[in-house]
Parts: sequence; structure tokens; C-alpha cells
Amino acid sequence: MAGARRPAPANNAANLKGAAAEARKVQSEQLSERAKAENILSPEQMRSGNVPVNAGGLMMTMLGGELRPMTSDDLAQLRQKARELGRRFEGGITARQVVDMSLSEDRKRARTQITTVIPAGARAMKQGGKVSALEVRFMTNAGPDSDVSRHHVMVEFTGYLEQVIAGEDTAQRAAVKLRKKGIRFNCDCGRHRYWYRYLATVGDYNAGPREDGFPKIRNPNLVGVACKHVLRVMSEIDAGNSVQMFLARAIEKGRKSGDGSGHIRQLQKEADRMADKQAARPTGGRAVTGDREFDRSRASLRKASRATKTKPDKLANGSKKLEVLAKMNTADGDAAFKRMVAEMGIGRAEELIAGLRNAKK
Repeated sequence: MAGARRPAPANNAANLKGAAAEARKVQSEQLSERAKAENILSPEQMRSGNVPVNAGGLMMTMLGGELRPMTSDDLAQLRQKARELGRRFEGGITARQVVDMSLSEDRKRARTQITTVIPAGARAMKQGGKVSALEVRFMTNAGPDSDVSRHHVMVEFTGYLEQVIAGEDTAQRAAVKLRKKGIRFNCDCGRHRYWYRYLATVGDYNAGPREDGFPKIRNPNLVGVACKHVLRVMSEIDAGNSVQMFLARAIEKGRKSGDGSGHIRQLQKEADRMADKQAARPTGGRAVTGDREFDRSRASLRKASRATKTKPDKLANGSKKLEVLAKMNTADGDAAFKRMVAEMGIGRAEELIAGLRNAKK
């Protein structure tokens, strides 16, 4: 029957044979589909201020929670959201931040549905003839309702060359530092493709094809940051010993080459061992199991989301200062309050001052 979902094949996330070619094929197919896509809200259309018209009439949006024709006011809102998005990710992103800024629903799916994460291969990337980053290809199992058995997550470690030339550190120590540095990423799943690839492109942490079309239907509010496959990978980067050891191997290879170039592949025997170990882990139940590596990675996916907040650290650290400034009730205090609020990207300074002054002590 047309449109019916075919049964998902058995989980083969640890099968390395042909995986690299499969990842390239999927990306090629997605690029071809994107080139033929219609009804895309481009940056030029957003800047024009005119509601785009396609063959079926006015372009549609889910802004506000229901599918309806787009208006000029909607376009203005979308432009503002895109500007805020660029400011939110100014300075790049780390694996820890990806998890911190994700949606709770995506983290829950990562904990309960994605059981296998295998670093399959790594290669030094070059720009202008010089090594610029380390690209690591991870494989994960797909979710229970997927029509494929696995997904490919690409992660670029932008601090790679710095750790290659840091000769005072062992490769293991350099790997610990590397996984806390900046990254870019991509996933071949639909969630990343239609919800989050635009965010990654605007935020400049995209490791795959660019996506300039605003997600006006799937994610018009630009919330979240990563799918369950990416989040599961990030939890392993943040806390997994196996990933740390794989990164250390790549750093050792890069140091031997002299300029960081080269590549490494995972051994099938080691991939099977990792998959077997991960398969024995629970997907729910108590927070601590006794498996330290697993407990750390799962704990990272349980932390509170900061997905809808802009510059959350600054907001949290400044809240007490704002309260003190508001209650000074002086011209200088009010001026300092307004400057601080403006830096945080918050409006309605006068209302905030009045609210803090009237709050109960």
C-alpha cells in the first residue's frame, strides 16, 4: 500500500562493513531531494517582507500551533527568531552544551530508545591544505518506529589540531580536553534534517549540508538543538571511556604524521564488544546501575533542559545583581539595571524594576 511504513530491519548499528559508503549514499540522496524541494522559505523571501506564494496559494506555517497561511506579521516574527538564534549560538557549541540546550522529549528518547553508539572511523579534515578538524563518524541504532536500522552521526572536533601539537599531554589527557572543546555535527535522520539542520546552519555548528530554508512547519519557534541520535552520541563524548580511547588513538595517529593528518578505523571485534556491552544496559529504572561509564552518560541526559533560554548562564548569574540594582532605587542603579537587562536580551526593563521593588523580601 502506498505510503505504508515497511518493517524495520534488525539492529545492525555495530556492523562496520559498507557503513561509510552507506553514509555517503544517504547524504547524496538527501542532497538530491533537497535540490528538488519546493515550498522552501529562503533567506531572500524572509528579508523581502512579502508573503511567498507557491502553486497551492500562500505559503503555510505552524507558528502559533496550527497550520495556516503565513502573514507578513509571521514573517517579521520568523526574522526576529532567526536573529535571536544567531546570538544564542555565538561562539560555537560543545558536546555538553548540546545536551544542556536540548528538549526534554529528545533527551528522554535518547535515554530509552538509542542503545548503541559506535565510533566507526575518524579522519583529519583539511582546509587550505592544513588540518582544521577531526571528523568522527558514529553509528547508532534507529528508534522503534523507524524504517531503517541505524543512523550515521558525523561530529567534527574543531580543537583537534591544538591537542595534536600539545606534546606535554599524553594522548589520553589530550582526548579528555578535546571532548570538551568546540564541535560541529550532522545526523542523517528526519528529526535533524527537518527540525534542527537550519538551527545548526545559522548557529555555525553544522557538519553536513547547509540548510537555509526556515523550518516554518516543523520547528517555527526554533526550539531544541539535537535529535535523539545526536544526543546519545554527545552523552558518550561527554562521559564515555570508549569514545575517549578512540579519540586518543586518532590523536596518536595525528602526532605520528607530524601535521595531524591521517585516519583510523574501528575494528569489527571492538565494535561488537562495545555493542554487546551497551545492549546489556537498562533503558529505564534506577539512576545508578554500577556501570560507571553508563551511569555518567545517562546522567548527562537527565539534566534540566535550557533549550528555550538565551545565554542561560548569564541570566542565572545576573539575577541577584539585578535584584540589588532594582532595590537601590537610585538613578545610577536604574541605569545600570537597564544596561544589564539589555545585554541579556530582555525587554520591559521598567516593568522588571517595579516588580522587583514590590516583591516580598
